Amino acid sequence: MKRNILLVFLFIFIYFKPFSQIVNIEKRRKNVNGIQLTTGLDFNIKNNGKQIIEIKNTADIQYKHNAHTFIFLNDLKLLDIDNGSFVNSGFQHLRYNYNVKDSSFLTLEAFGQHQYNEQKLLTKRILAGGGPRFAIARKKNFSFYAAPLAMYEHEQLSDSFNTESNVIRLDAYTNIHFKINELVYLGYIMYYQPRFTDMSDYRLSSEASLNFTVTKHLGYKAVFAFDYDNRPPENIPNTFWYFNNKLILKL
Repeated sequence: MKRNILLVFLFIFIYFKPFSQIVNIEKRRKNVNGIQLTTGLDFNIKNNGKQIIEIKNTADIQYKHNAHTFIFLNDLKLLDIDNGSFVNSGFQHLRYNYNVKDSSFLTLEAFGQHQYNEQKLLTKRILAGGGPRFAIARKKNFSFYAAPLAMYEHEQLSDSFNTESNVIRLDAYTNIHFKINELVYLGYIMYYQPRFTDMSDYRLSSEASLNFTVTKHLGYKAVFAFDYDNRPPENIPNTFWYFNNKLILKL
């Protein structure tokens, strides 16, 4: 029990990444029966000419029973800059998976999501959608999943026009894992979300990870990820990216 608590606090202390436009669900799946709960609270104070207070709360809940899987994710983040300038971002995501009977190839998915991000002028984004998820390959050292989902998107922006839109998008993603040997494995996840009526209006999100087992109790992980929005709100960059590397202590 003490070891598990220590691992949770080490994870919260070492790991940080910004909220992205596209929520990456794939890397937070757990292929384990029963209830799985992960939660964290992050509190940071920084001063680089400006005092920045950062509070972050995460909660991942998954329940899997035979062919049925329910996933709930909740991420909240608050930045207080110089005791007065607040920046809020967060999302809530609920997903249901049904593994079609007698099939290890086809899973049906349905999901709903609420998201906001003041930094990106996103007042509110509500998503609802679903479709098939295919296990293209599922071997001992290699797995490849792909899903061509469809989703409804309602979006409100805090730009100068208070833009509001209702569109239907493709929500396509791939998830690849390749275990090179007992010490090294690679992971790659990509999301592509074009608008059906105008394919030049799209978002792209990608994450590549490299994992090493150094010793029985020590590991290393490097992650590079980026988000690209072809039509972002005014004065907001098209691309956001981050590089994250960390040592992992296994007790």
